[in-house]
Amino acid sequence: MTIATLIIAQHAGAATRQDLLEVMTRHALDAALRSGEIVRPRRGTYTLPIEDEALATAAELGVLLSHRTAALHHGWGVLHPPDEPEMVADRHRRIPRRPRCTVRYRDLTGHPDEGPATTPMRTVIDSARDLDLPESLAVADSALRAGHVTTDELSRAIPSLPRTGRARATLALEEATSLAANPFESGLRALAIGASGRIWQAQAEVRLRGGAVRHADVGCPELRIALEADSHEFHKTRADVRRDCRRYDEMILAGWLVLRFAWEHVMFDPDWVMEVIAWVVRQRAGMSHCGSLSLPRGMAVPSTVSA
Repeated sequence: MTIATLIIAQHAGAATRQDLLEVMTRHALDAALRSGEIVRPRRGTYTLPIEDEALATAAELGVLLSHRTAALHHGWGVLHPPDEPEMVADRHRRIPRRPRCTVRYRDLTGHPDEGPATTPMRTVIDSARDLDLPESLAVADSALRAGHVTTDELSRAIPSLPRTGRARATLALEEATSLAANPFESGLRALAIGASGRIWQAQAEVRLRGGAVRHADVGCPELRIALEADSHEFHKTRADVRRDCRRYDEMILAGWLVLRFAWEHVMFDPDWVMEVIAWVVRQRAGMSHCGSLSLPRGMAVPSTVSA
């Protein structure tokens, strides 16, 4: 992954010229554009080239963009852009096998999908059924932030979910929230849920010593654990570093344990992220058992805490 694609990925699939020029020269940016490594769909905005390729393929095959490819088409952020364009075709059709695209089959009868992509609601539901939680939650959170679906609509969709993928989809739809600031935070929250259960909140409230309120990117108020998503996008200057140091130290003084994860950790080392979170939750749950903290509902206290 080059620096240009890295910054675009950290900005959920679309970065401005200013974002890129903060970490690379104009010459390097122009070279990345000429090589086709990145594209400029509109003035001042740079993305990865997947959508142009996907639109051409979908038109040729007579199918719809779906899942993360549809999410990008709708202007939402995703955690990982798909390696191949994702599409759906009606289950009664058979599409000739083609390289460089992933086609899934669905019953599209009676659905108001009018190309080139699935509707926002179908995009969220298909992603929730077929993708791992970090990917599907990033899509669902992004759709809610964009105002293209509502939490009520997602809740009403759960009883009619098909049996295949229902449990996976229900989890994603119930946990989705517009409070997550970006797909990075969504992915971190999903990993935390996978590591220790549904005890995590997006933008959890933290009350500091003097009464001021801050919000953890992801938090468990019962165990007072804060998970902070540290990316280049929000940590660029010494002033940012000073602000964050003070913020984290004040959270610790208020009794919170703060874990900081880089974007690369969530994207490329999720097993380690989950291991760290699970260990800390076990440790804090043991403290809860001793009476210093309240134990989250439904959490079993481990008999031992291992490193």
